[in-house]
Amino acid sequence: MSLDIEHIIVHSLFINEQGQTALARRDDELATGPAVNQLMSELHHVYNTKAGKVFGYFSDEDTGFRDLVRRMEDQSLGFAPFSHLAAERLLGELNRLDMQEEGVLLFVRYRWLGARYLLIALLDNKDSVTVTDKLDVSRASYLDLGRMQLAARLDLTELQTRPESKRYFSFIKGRAGRKVSDFFLNFLSCVEGMDPRAQSQGLMKAVEEYCEVRQLSKEEREQSKATISKYCREQLKEGEELELRELSAELGTDDDLDFYQFVSEEYALEERFPVDRSALKGLTKYVGSGGGLTISFDQKLLGERIEYDPATDTLTIKGTPPNLKAQLKGGE
Repeated sequence: MSLDIEHIIVHSLFINEQGQTALARRDDELATGPAVNQLMSELHHVYNTKAGKVFGYFSDEDTGFRDLVRRMEDQSLGFAPFSHLAAERLLGELNRLDMQEEGVLLFVRYRWLGARYLLIALLDNKDSVTVTDKLDVSRASYLDLGRMQLAARLDLTELQTRPESKRYFSFIKGRAGRKVSDFFLNFLSCVEGMDPRAQSQGLMKAVEEYCEVRQLSKEEREQSKATISKYCREQLKEGEELELRELSAELGTDDDLDFYQFVSEEYALEERFPVDRSALKGLTKYVGSGGGLTISFDQKLLGERIEYDPATDTLTIKGTPPNLKAQLKGGE
């Protein structure tokens, strides 16, 4: 499935002699070609498969960036001038907060699977070495796409067709110890909307209650959870979102209560949302840690190799893993 690049341009953020973030602008758009197409293909894949994205929508209080998007869309503002004004807006937000950021600032509008997107990313330009055709070692620079930390994507199609949506913006959260809301949300005139982790946790709870309502046996529960886990992991691998109707079809049912009907009546879940990888673990495993102890095991082992006595708060494990057993014996 290919994507179609409509417009693409890059600028540069750097630290000037005064210690402030400054902007070096490119005047015209990049011409598409093999290198640009490869860059965008890799960037799109990295963004789609990046875990922990946040979703949001335009704020009613600050319409600055939304106005720029509107002018770009009605073609009263060209893409390059749009990127210039947007980059200046980002620069102003950084300097207002006295923050230092460096990197390649990329703006691209493209089509994929019938939808139109605007992607904005701040990419790190890394130094490395390479071996030339003459077998000399030479310095080289490259864009470190795998460690992309600041990026946002606006679904222009959803904004146009469903302006009431709370999820036409998506974001990569930012570097460790700092939330994207530090300056990126302000730059984009955006507020946070749908929370994928909360949606995923709600789904896990719905699965448990659905199994209870249908009075499934232990084996049937395990099979249902395994089916859901497999579907969710496949969606994660492909960078696709979970769709409740698809998931319900995967489960199937022989009675009148299918999973989609149950969730629609009992839970406030979105029709589709990205699966949160950490929440997914709770579907088939028991996981806990504290006091220097971390325990994780498949739920199906409870009552078989593993017993829990709530009266004494004791967990009994029959048959330890070979690698753990070797470590324990080695410590004797």
